[in-house]
Amino acid sequence: MLNDGVESIARGWFRLKKIPFLILVMILLVVTFTVTAEEVAFRPGDWAFNHAPEETVLSFQEDGTGAFYGIPCRWEDDGTFLHLTLETGAEFSLRYRMADEHAIIWLPAEYVRAEGDAHEGVAGSWKGKNGSASTFIFREEDNMFLEDGTFTGTFKADSEAGTIRLAYIGGFGDALLYFIQEGNDDLKIEYPWTLVRTEQTP
Repeated sequence: MLNDGVESIARGWFRLKKIPFLILVMILLVVTFTVTAEEVAFRPGDWAFNHAPEETVLSFQEDGTGAFYGIPCRWEDDGTFLHLTLETGAEFSLRYRMADEHAIIWLPAEYVRAEGDAHEGVAGSWKGKNGSASTFIFREEDNMFLEDGTFTGTFKADSEAGTIRLAYIGGFGDALLYFIQEGNDDLKIEYPWTLVRTEQTP
């Protein structure tokens, strides 16, 4: 009887010890799937902005050759950025993320603080460099923003992560921007754009 009781307890203990192991396995599977889902490589082919699906922006081949806005280039993928070397010699990187039927790339743009603006950080008025008409106003007193004098909503800046989340008013989805600020009067913003497979014209 004693041996039977010991064996029963041992079997029960063994089953209990298996439960944390199974939980651990499940957690590892979820983590593995999540990492894999986030690190899907950029898919070669012809890609266009979703608002102009017949105009190819990126045309990448599997051998590392391609074109960006029609300019021949070579491209490499590190899982987070596309590193492009144009035929002209220019080199730059584009942050990206793949989804089921589309991709998102973050295009960089440079801004300078508006003359007379005394704010610090991302707060204040910004205008595009190099002839760009793009503008941003970030109001820290109520966390409201105004983009290009037209689009508005609320924003949340995270200086440690280097991100600005825009919550648009008027039917647009949220947008996650990345930013780099060198000094107080210069701002580089990476803005997300959705890509779809280029539609062939009839």
